[in-house]
Amino acid sequence: MRRFLPAAFGVAVLLSAAGLILWLRTEPGTAPEPVSGQPVRIDLTEPEPIAPPPAPAGPATVEVPGTAGRIMPVAAPESAVLTAEGERLVLDFARRTGTEALLIWQGGALQLEFYGAATQPFDRLDGRGLQAGLLTLLAGQAVRDGYIPSLEDPVVRWIGEWKDDPRGRITLRQLLQGTSGLDLPAGEPVMDDTLARTLSAPLAAAPETRFAPNLMEMQVLGLVLARAAGQPLPTYLSERLWQPLGARTAEMRLGADGTPVLTCCFAATPRDWLRIGLLLLEGGAVAGQPLVSTPWVDDVQRPTPWSRNDGTRVRLAWPFDPKGPLQASAAFREPDTVFLTGDGGQRIYVARGADLVILRLGAEVERWDEAELPNLVARHLEVQQARPRKAGGDLSGIELPPITTPPPIPSVEAVPLDAPAAE
Repeated sequence: MRRFLPAAFGVAVLLSAAGLILWLRTEPGTAPEPVSGQPVRIDLTEPEPIAPPPAPAGPATVEVPGTAGRIMPVAAPESAVLTAEGERLVLDFARRTGTEALLIWQGGALQLEFYGAATQPFDRLDGRGLQAGLLTLLAGQAVRDGYIPSLEDPVVRWIGEWKDDPRGRITLRQLLQGTSGLDLPAGEPVMDDTLARTLSAPLAAAPETRFAPNLMEMQVLGLVLARAAGQPLPTYLSERLWQPLGARTAEMRLGADGTPVLTCCFAATPRDWLRIGLLLLEGGAVAGQPLVSTPWVDDVQRPTPWSRNDGTRVRLAWPFDPKGPLQASAAFREPDTVFLTGDGGQRIYVARGADLVILRLGAEVERWDEAELPNLVARHLEVQQARPRKAGGDLSGIELPPITTPPPIPSVEAVPLDAPAAE
């Protein structure tokens, strides 16, 4: 046995050497001839790469094109209008409420700019509900462009999927004012088919039988605006509002089907969120040039028949009622204040009489006091009012609703949801 192993090993070595010599003498592209004498061709070309399996579809973001950023004047330290004590208190407020960005504009310049430790000035921050005010302004542009003939038109004009559906009778005005009766679909949001989710919004009440503004109405409004304008919503928003504002590029969430997700996820730099407040402050103008029609800007700031403190996606600080809808511990020092609201303390406050705009973005505050921040700022401004007050507290050129006789709730005919639409 011991003699056999070396001998077998030697034979294997000889056979391997012979095979190597035979392979070296073989022409490229052929194999050694088999016993049959027929050569076998070998394909030496590179094989086609195997494509990886497609990635599962999911939500994505799309840019809303902006500009290089219109110059925003910043007040010099020696001309700041916020007192040293006021600045200290405002910064303390920002830190204890988990604020990511707090900007104060007054007198034609940025007076204070605070950012949290993890935030930079050009970071894009989600407004978390502030997009409702942005879409309301864009709706005004669509009316001005002729894409929307009337706010009394039913949405079925653009949402053919709701033909013979009671939801088709909802008007654009009802969507904007929060009286559509629509609710969010049940369950967690699914981003793979945003259009289907939009069209599945249930009608919980007959239109104009309740006042309950929600972001699902903005989701439907966005679909109407895109179809009415005949172009993707990010494109229309960019061309008719975002770029003319002088804002930098923003981001909008898309579902996997390419439909914008408007119940959340619109991100822009803090200075660009502030520009929306400046647009309201200037009556729809940017740098003195008209952008959104002044009548539209004025109209969205008028009380609706449903609430004395609510315009069209804009809240109104006056009249102040301790038992009213505004969660505020005190009356506003600037009674002409209006403001846009997002989740848990995302706010844009605008006080035209004081030439004041305040932006706050950051962590959700469970019990947000609407008057605390604007009153803190107003108490510590070292300037005279930008517009003289009239007797009785009204501001020049601004009509405020009377506090003694609130507008009555209009009578509403509750049409059954399954009733056919009137001809």
